[in-house]
Amino acid sequence: MDIRESYSLKKRNTFGMDVSCACYVEYGSVEELVEFFSSGRQHGLPLPFLHIGGGSNILFTGDFPGTVFHSGIRFISEIRPCGTTAHDADGPGSAAVLVEVGAGTLWDDFCAWCAERGLWGPENLSGIPGETGAAAVQNIGAYGVEFKDVVREVRCFDAVTCSIKTFRQQECKYGYRDSIFKQSAKGRYIVTSVVFGLSTEGGPRLEYGHVKSAVENALSESSQETLTPSLVRSVILGIRDSKLPDPGKTGSAGSFFKNPVVPKIFYEKVEHYAKSKYGQDYEVPHFDAGSGFVKIPAAWLIDQCGWKGYREGNVGVYEKQPLVLVNLTGKALPGEIVALEKKIAASVLNLFGIGLEPEVEHI
Repeated sequence: MDIRESYSLKKRNTFGMDVSCACYVEYGSVEELVEFFSSGRQHGLPLPFLHIGGGSNILFTGDFPGTVFHSGIRFISEIRPCGTTAHDADGPGSAAVLVEVGAGTLWDDFCAWCAERGLWGPENLSGIPGETGAAAVQNIGAYGVEFKDVVREVRCFDAVTCSIKTFRQQECKYGYRDSIFKQSAKGRYIVTSVVFGLSTEGGPRLEYGHVKSAVENALSESSQETLTPSLVRSVILGIRDSKLPDPGKTGSAGSFFKNPVVPKIFYEKVEHYAKSKYGQDYEVPHFDAGSGFVKIPAAWLIDQCGWKGYREGNVGVYEKQPLVLVNLTGKALPGEIVALEKKIAASVLNLFGIGLEPEVEHI
């Protein structure tokens, strides 16, 4: 166990907020975590407790008065040989390959590992910063795929009973950027590893946006005759690089707002606005969310309000993607990010009558 007092969190959050916590604890194995809590060593540590991953979906609004926990459990292990077929409680169609990944493993390292081995599943999620355990909590998603689409089990430490509990996919109650770990189980369970269901057979999901055309172009330009996870991953990384800042160079937390899901009548009002402004042939980007609801890209709504490329002091809106708020100078204070967030949300609400919710967790 690595235990430190008055620990700087500046390098533990991709926004680069210069804040600290009263205590920081990092563990390297499940056994260490179990022993730590079972022996009562957590008693006496500053409260509250907070568990973080790579800090890529967090906005610290100030110094954290409690104890921050972080997983150092890093491994990737195949637990079912390629070529076999699973016939278990999930029934026919189960994945041919099961892979267990430690919670502290960088998410994109896992995506790269899969692509190198020709395993289909997480390739559309390539390039998303953060760690695997946090991905399980957040239900990360991009380009038509979500974490829930590839996960089979989430293995956790129960901080109340000091025991290990395994949640099957359906028990995680995954929703849009949501899970049981953000709701009723928040704070109780610490993700230690995740089991994924992958496939050796071609199963690319290319329906989102212009992904399909970009992949087809890449395939025609390459010497490959068949589509591979590596090629899809390469295309996705290229798309992300063209739209999103490198968190190692410019502080951000990626997509700051959730894409709003609204009743169809709200979408129709947005559509009327757009056609009045751009002509009757203009189509507002949107996705059918079912049951009379429509998902509208928050980036489009924000862009209509003129925020792309906006700069104010130490903060701004990324010039290539209005959904991303950035720490321009590396010296931004949390209050500057929050103030910009509120201005953007207010402008969207004023123009479209649609409220934006932050995807980034405020702490």
